Amino acid sequence: MERQFVRIVDGPFAGFDGEIVSVDGDRLSARVTVFGRQTAVELRRDQVEHPEDIPALWSSEAEDDGQVLAGLREQIAAQYDDLEYGRRFEFFLERADLPEEDLAQEWDAYTALCAEVDAHVQRDKAAALHAFDQEIAPLPAGEARRRVAADPGRWMPAAAAREERRSRYPAIDRSSAEERLRATIFGHPDPPLTLWERADHRRAASRSAAELRDYAVWKAANRPQGQCEQVRAAAVARVERERAAIEDRLARDWGFRLPDSIFRFRAFLLSLGPDEKQALDDLELCPFGIMDLFDDPERGPRAGIDVRVHGRYYRDPPEFLTFMHGGTDGLHFGLWYDDGRTCTGVASYYNNDGGGVGLPSRTPLEAVRYTLEWGWRHLGDQDDEPADPMDLKVVARRHRLRLLREVLMTFETGDRDEQGEGYHDAYGHSPEVLEHGDPDRIETLDGGGALVDGDTAIRRGRQRPWDDYDFCTTLQKELTDDPAVREARLTEARRRCAAGYPADALTLGRDLHWISAGDPELEDGANELLTMAYRALGRDNLAAIAQAHHRHRDLPQVHVLEKT
Repeated sequence: MERQFVRIVDGPFAGFDGEIVSVDGDRLSARVTVFGRQTAVELRRDQVEHPEDIPALWSSEAEDDGQVLAGLREQIAAQYDDLEYGRRFEFFLERADLPEEDLAQEWDAYTALCAEVDAHVQRDKAAALHAFDQEIAPLPAGEARRRVAADPGRWMPAAAAREERRSRYPAIDRSSAEERLRATIFGHPDPPLTLWERADHRRAASRSAAELRDYAVWKAANRPQGQCEQVRAAAVARVERERAAIEDRLARDWGFRLPDSIFRFRAFLLSLGPDEKQALDDLELCPFGIMDLFDDPERGPRAGIDVRVHGRYYRDPPEFLTFMHGGTDGLHFGLWYDDGRTCTGVASYYNNDGGGVGLPSRTPLEAVRYTLEWGWRHLGDQDDEPADPMDLKVVARRHRLRLLREVLMTFETGDRDEQGEGYHDAYGHSPEVLEHGDPDRIETLDGGGALVDGDTAIRRGRQRPWDDYDFCTTLQKELTDDPAVREARLTEARRRCAAGYPADALTLGRDLHWISAGDPELEDGANELLTMAYRALGRDNLAAIAQAHHRHRDLPQVHVLEKT
């Protein structure tokens, strides 16, 4: 097979050309020249430009003629599909360094061009495939390859177009891969953007300008400014009227003080119009748990069930108080009460999946904003095909999501202009917490950490935002596989708690609660230790919640309130 070269687009060798040495499915071996010397590199298929040009298997063994011809035909079809992308993007290559006069109008011109290019290329593609079937398919494989290679403009138009673009724009994407590699190795400043990168930025700016213009028109028709302000004022007033009743109910039955942030969350929900509600539904977020009591604070549970288990999933720690459901795999969000009285923050986890509750932080509306920005990022913020105009359904969803963000920002996070991935980068956990953990929290299997003084018999670190895999797997195996070891751990935790050191009982109780998985012995051990620890710490309401949950851990569903 002829020598084949690829442009690497991802990883430390991005921007380099490499000669393919071998291919096995999605794995490539290539030779790259770095600082004048050839270097062997291993790549994934998605790390190179135009992976569709590369056969699935590079082998010196003889190939079946039928397979070769079928592969050639697929490659030609992929070339014409790739040609569409290149021809569209030339629109921005030509304008990359021009003054930005009317970017929204520029995007309109681009989308009109896309329709023309697509229609033209698809006609050429159909003609090329018909000609292939007539002229090339009857030939032996070797001759077919030679014929195709001899006329790249006809059979491999995208590759030919790329070479033609590089002749017109010599530095289109070569602003020095070696300079970039040097910058990575030696910490030098990044070199100037390539023409391709500048064109891509221009495309993003044009699309953003057009989207903002179209959004303003859409918003004026669907949610006039005056209407937004009136609805918000009415929502805030209603929350103030109902606040005392719901505060009394939570204090009476749970022993919790509700934070101001949950009332802002309630006012936010009440202020949503149909489009914002649809946006919240698109994110699969729905108020649940204690929010079900806001419309009727005296609403009771079904007969024989403790109201404190409403919205309480099987693995929820007693500190967790559900206020929102997240749709798939049992995702739900809860206020977190370390001391049984004051809300520390918000935690969340997937009840039906892996992963822990995470470090409690933020507020309910910050949790919504965080989820919203993930939705924004995955809804066209990072296009798989950056030269494509967005689908109209995606545009409509982004309009609704943008409106939801605007409403949310009138209640909280109004000073945070970042969007999508930029928001997560700016407002995630601090580097210190990511590296060293929360200095006040002892590590637990549920990932929330325990706020308690003292050391523990089991060696534990500080709780980080993610689970320590080695710690979790080793301790869970120890507690579930060896009853004798587990009983020894329980005995030591009881002894220490009785002596005035409840850290072992709290952390081990939380561990056993999290990993119970329907095992009565683990459930009983968790309940005993948690009750003991909470009482020793003066967190009697958490002890009562733990006992209520223990009595009802076999409930088939978490909604236990009477029907209205």
